[in-house]
Amino acid sequence: MKSKRILGALVATSTAAMIAASAAAQDGDPIKLGAPLILSGPGAFAGEASKRTLDMLVEDVNAGGGIDGRPVEMIYYDTEGKPDVAVRVVNRLLKSDAVHAVLGPIASWEAVAVKQALDRAGVPTLMLSATRASVDPQTDCMFKLPADDAIVVARIYEYLNAQGWTKIAVISSQDGFGDGGHRELVRQAEAAGIEIAFDEQFSMEETDLAPLLNKVKRSDAQAVVNWSSSRAPVIVTNTYRQVGMEIPLVHSHAALSPAVLNGTGENGEGMYAAGAKFEAVDNLSDDDPQKPVILEYRKAYEAVFGEAPNQFGAGAYDAFKILSAAIDAADSLDPAAVCSAIEATDGYVGLGGIYSYAEDDHAGLGTDSVVVYTVSGGSWQIVE
Repeated sequence: MKSKRILGALVATSTAAMIAASAAAQDGDPIKLGAPLILSGPGAFAGEASKRTLDMLVEDVNAGGGIDGRPVEMIYYDTEGKPDVAVRVVNRLLKSDAVHAVLGPIASWEAVAVKQALDRAGVPTLMLSATRASVDPQTDCMFKLPADDAIVVARIYEYLNAQGWTKIAVISSQDGFGDGGHRELVRQAEAAGIEIAFDEQFSMEETDLAPLLNKVKRSDAQAVVNWSSSRAPVIVTNTYRQVGMEIPLVHSHAALSPAVLNGTGENGEGMYAAGAKFEAVDNLSDDDPQKPVILEYRKAYEAVFGEAPNQFGAGAYDAFKILSAAIDAADSLDPAAVCSAIEATDGYVGLGGIYSYAEDDHAGLGTDSVVVYTVSGGSWQIVE
């Protein structure tokens, strides 16, 4: 199967979906899954990896007879990384396409924007965004996959304390992702023994962050925590080096991607981030239950697409696997039954962590799913 690039905001049906549709005449109506993903613009590397992963999984599951004996059909829309577009395409998935479940969106600002419509529809949803706000306040049929800002902040603060870097500067983007991380950085600081000596947000449209970082440079912070996504970690890191800053730079989990390493080059050496174990699987001990799962996925992805996957594709993988198991366990496409089965997920060893949902926990992960990384020799390495 060859990768296809989707341009524009129109829906594109995958080769796997067309195979499923043709099989439906013999095997029954297909299970229709909607995936609102960023497939164009600066965030396309996230959506493309997710789409490729889902195509690969659907092709495999349909070759094996589908889920619960029914073929799977994926329906993709490009959200363009824009909240208003995300709302429009999600409504189309719910009303025109009548999907049985939704996988996505990826961006936090999109997830917050579409939450109400998805909740109102009662469709099983596995959010691919990291923001805690996608499941807080919690709703019956909405779950999330990546480790959220609350968990990652807690892990970062543990590491900063261990290094004696207790006075920090916080910079964050003015969007759903940045707002969520900023909120947690401020909320957890006092209890964690962290003093925020500088705190300022910036627009994602800004391309010159030298004035902001020069202000940080004049503060007495011992380290800088940057909470931003997409291309912002690259801009922050490159500008950080240009203005001559030397104190540690710590990014959120959004920086854990080959795209950020490629964009920062030598400037990225020595920077830190915290997130799932996925990006440094080769550093994991052989007795870590996630290691063989991650290696198997990476090998399969590279065999098909000729390059390494990223954490966004990993989130889509876990979402599809958890949803597939839930549909099979429910033996039904009734939304309430499927959502109950997702909620009953306990100890699923995935790429992003070991997931256990519960009646009062639709996030599914704890701080043990998060590790701290540094860049050494052009790659992410676990530092502990």
